Amino acid sequence: MKTFLYDGTFEGFLTALSLALDSGDSCAISKETAAETGLFSEFLDAEADPRRAAAARSLVERRGSAESWQHVRFAFLSEASGSETAILEYVKLLAEKGPAADNMLADDRVKKVHGLSAKVGGETHRFMGFVRFKELADKTLYSKIEPDHNILALLVPHFRARLGTFNWVIHDARRNNAALYFKGKLVYAPLASAQIIEDVKEAEVRELWKHFFKTAAITERTNPKLQRQNVPLKYRKNLTEFD
Repeated sequence: MKTFLYDGTFEGFLTALSLALDSGDSCAISKETAAETGLFSEFLDAEADPRRAAAARSLVERRGSAESWQHVRFAFLSEASGSETAILEYVKLLAEKGPAADNMLADDRVKKVHGLSAKVGGETHRFMGFVRFKELADKTLYSKIEPDHNILALLVPHFRARLGTFNWVIHDARRNNAALYFKGKLVYAPLASAQIIEDVKEAEVRELWKHFFKTAAITERTNPKLQRQNVPLKYRKNLTEFD
């Protein structure tokens, strides 16, 4: 079986997807760093090619829909083991069945990709409310997040629209990556760690927010189980009100 190896980028993955579709054989797709040697595997490098990547997207949107393309993108961002090959099988089904493929919800190829897409979409929606910014000494707003999935690029449009007049940084500490928005320009850059020098009033603001959070709660309606469902414990270390 052929396994197409890509560099970890979305463009590299789409290039591998295009090559695998053209191959016509039984194929798999894997990151270069995650590939496992196998007696019956033929490993092929898929060097990122913008034209092939564009062709793969065109196929998904033409045979499926804009929603199908979102499922592909979100499933990739899930970073789940085996997600690349799952997407390949899903796209093969799209190519064969057209838009009807997305209604084949009992089919494992559809179920897998739709399920991964839903997890990524759900976490993105949650983090639109979970991101907490600190004001730094230079008035830049800084937030540290550690999501399960690679959702940084999905969060950026939301905060760019709402905080467009500010300078801000959203730091995905799990993946050592950050979105930096300064003077209306957006840049993604590696960021392993950050030295945070807070504004002198930040600690006071943080205490006021924590006080509000406690006093606004209605003791008689306290429901820890529901709270854990809405705000899972794994996210709380980066939420000011749970410090």
